[in-house]
Amino acid sequence: MHHPAIGTRTVVMPPRLRLAAQIARHLAESVLIPLGLFYGIVVAAGFHVALLAAVAWALVAMAVRVVRGGRLPAVLLGTTAMTVVQVGVSYAAGSAMVYFLQPTLATYAVAAAFLLTALLDRPLIQRLAHDFCPLPLEVVRSAPLRRLFQRLSLLWGAVLLVNASLTLSLLLTMGTTWSVPVATVASVPLFAAGLVLSLLWFRRSLRDGGYRLAWCEPAQGMAPQGLS
Repeated sequence: MHHPAIGTRTVVMPPRLRLAAQIARHLAESVLIPLGLFYGIVVAAGFHVALLAAVAWALVAMAVRVVRGGRLPAVLLGTTAMTVVQVGVSYAAGSAMVYFLQPTLATYAVAAAFLLTALLDRPLIQRLAHDFCPLPLEVVRSAPLRRLFQRLSLLWGAVLLVNASLTLSLLLTMGTTWSVPVATVASVPLFAAGLVLSLLWFRRSLRDGGYRLAWCEPAQGMAPQGLS
């Protein structure tokens, strides 16, 4: 049984709704919108128009962040670079299958990177997590949180491997018309389970490090709403 450390410190997090909105925005602008935009336009206007729309969205998303003076998230930078390469290769090949196959292969590469960097002191997933849930440096450097990022690297490496394998099998058997929506729906339970487990591990790691988690309410001037 875990016993909290004497002198427990509090880690104050942004309001739940704000944090959820921030995570949703990262995922939407980096993954969901580009995928939906391409899939919708390729059906309505054709393959080459969809390629142009995909590049345009990636560049506009980055330009908006720069104009607003905000920090460019690592996830957005990575997905934008991948989109440019993806569109270039797909245009040269003239194949929608090639367009959808590239992210699947990239998912395998990211999964391998997560698994390999799990052996390092600063796993790749630690940098990506900062875009979604920034934490004080002293918390990130604590031993329980370092172990957490290693476990998360193994967890999400496995999740991405399963997801990529599922998507690849559907692409090869169902083609691009139905494989994308089917794979997206089928991956929801897998990612949801990964998120729930990640949150449970995160809360436990904070307790092991002698921290308590506090959520804030904007109306209270960022004063803690309650402790977990």
